Amino acid sequence: MRVLLVEDDDALVALLSQQLTAQHYIVDRVADGETGWAYASTFDYDLIILDWMLPQLSGIHLCQRLRQQGYSTPILLLTARNEQTDKVSGLEAGADDYVVKPFDIAELLARIRVLLRRTLVDSAPILTWGELCLDPVSCEVTYRGKPVTLTAKEYSLLELFLRHSHQVFSANALLDRIWSSEDFPSEATVRSHIRGLRRRLKAVGAPADLIETMHGLGYRLNAQASGSSSEQAAVQAAHSDRQLRYLAGLTQAWQAHKGENLERWRYLVHIAQILPKQRLNEQQQSQVEQTLHSLAGTLGTFGLIEGYHLVQQMRQLLQSDIALSSAEISQFQTLATTLGHALDEPPQLIELSERPPYSPTVLVLDVNQMPYVHQLVALAVAQGLQTTVAASIEAAAQRLLLSSSVQTNSADAADLPDLVLVNLAAGEIDPVLDEPILQQLLQFIARLSDRWPQLPVLVVTPQADFGNRLALIRRGGATVLEYPVVPAEVLEVVTQMIHHRYHLSKIMIVDDDAHYLQQIMQLLQPWNFQITPLANPQRFWTLFAQVLPDLLILDIEMPHINGFELCQVLRSNPQWQQLPIVFLSIHSDRAKQAQAFALGADDYITKPIHAQDLAQRLLNRLRRYQAQWQSV
Repeated sequence: MRVLLVEDDDALVALLSQQLTAQHYIVDRVADGETGWAYASTFDYDLIILDWMLPQLSGIHLCQRLRQQGYSTPILLLTARNEQTDKVSGLEAGADDYVVKPFDIAELLARIRVLLRRTLVDSAPILTWGELCLDPVSCEVTYRGKPVTLTAKEYSLLELFLRHSHQVFSANALLDRIWSSEDFPSEATVRSHIRGLRRRLKAVGAPADLIETMHGLGYRLNAQASGSSSEQAAVQAAHSDRQLRYLAGLTQAWQAHKGENLERWRYLVHIAQILPKQRLNEQQQSQVEQTLHSLAGTLGTFGLIEGYHLVQQMRQLLQSDIALSSAEISQFQTLATTLGHALDEPPQLIELSERPPYSPTVLVLDVNQMPYVHQLVALAVAQGLQTTVAASIEAAAQRLLLSSSVQTNSADAADLPDLVLVNLAAGEIDPVLDEPILQQLLQFIARLSDRWPQLPVLVVTPQADFGNRLALIRRGGATVLEYPVVPAEVLEVVTQMIHHRYHLSKIMIVDDDAHYLQQIMQLLQPWNFQITPLANPQRFWTLFAQVLPDLLILDIEMPHINGFELCQVLRSNPQWQQLPIVFLSIHSDRAKQAQAFALGADDYITKPIHAQDLAQRLLNRLRRYQAQWQSV
């Protein structure tokens, strides 16, 4: 199959070409939109991969031109633009899929295969699970070489399981995937076809539990039926070997094209040097935007995540139509300098699905615009913290809703940063602030503590003896560090304070399925919640009174007392009317969800759920819960 790759980043082109060629695709590569138009108009392609920002003709305009000319070949937009409006614009322009850089190469290749299957059925590979084989071209199914006769629905079910071999499908998910809306089937229909498929497979010698029932979740292929432990070990070893070969290819491609990215970085350093003297003209703005766009995509793809975060922060600084303030210019300069160090890091394999779902926000108040603080901010950005700098007490007060006379509510409080850092150092040589400025900053800390008592405040001060520490603590400083202190140490304290604020929250999970409780605990383990599981709802009140959780997760259907009843009991007590309650259930019908919310639920999540999604929603609920108490 033939693929046209329209991308002006040589490093990314080399990497993608290597990976696509390894999958037996024939790849044509061009570096600008007009040449891409010429190639697409001249040759026949099975797929076109476009970057958004291209010289001469942008990817989105090329996509529109192709569609206007009746070009029906699948088009995949591959870009660093990740706003929802960008995705909508890309799809409306005619793209069949939209992938954001940085991307997981395995996911990208899977998306490419999906797009190609829509037009070239004969390209589909044979699907296997142990000794079971399904050929999508001939629609033949065999087990140990013996043919298996299946009905159309049974075949569709088996193909779905084989294409998503490690995924659990609920009955409702199978209904959505396999049956049309005109059939009006029920969950009983799914169970009937699953039984029929199992009987036909068992008749030719396949294990009776090859399709496994996951209690309370749905159905999936049984991993133990896919082969012996030695075969599974061989598969795992092959996967590890592929990962190592991919990393070697990644490193080789980066070394070959690192020089180009260093040139881009030098250009950004040059821009940082001229920013204090003049505002960028239209041509410079366009070139800077293109440079940052290319760097973001390249660094993310090659696993240089710290550099990727720095570039994204630089893009955010330049997005405003308003001229940059002196503090923002200084911050841009520090980010550019720090980016140079990030480019010296080696490429890394990244698992995007394992990234933390929530990026904490930090507000830094620095009235003296110290280079030390900008170094600290650059380091924080590189490690994934969303960090902004307020150069005046007025700007910080506005961001923290201290200046408004209007009564704030929990929604306003939920928009607050996760931590405020106040710098009381005046400069590198003489760090002691003038007394009037110092008193204004101390008054600000007191106002902040009085308005938002649960918002952590970290103070960096050159005067950190016992008396000054006591004065700061009384005014609301939660943690005090003595200046000078290295930025890395400050950042470590910031991370610990935020971690203790949210991630060590107490969560109680009530579900009569002990196996599923264990699964949920394993899913949430990376987020370090303090989790208390309970499989016997009759012991609920005793354990609840001992734990006093910050958030409660309930199943609906349980023996003796169901989740709805537990919710009602809690909401009948004024003390627990604000406690976040989340239902986690296999029921996806709207009636059940409406009933849950009517009884006082804060969220309703349908099983099964991805770990990231679950943790994100729990963190959001915890954040709003704390915001409610702050706004009281």
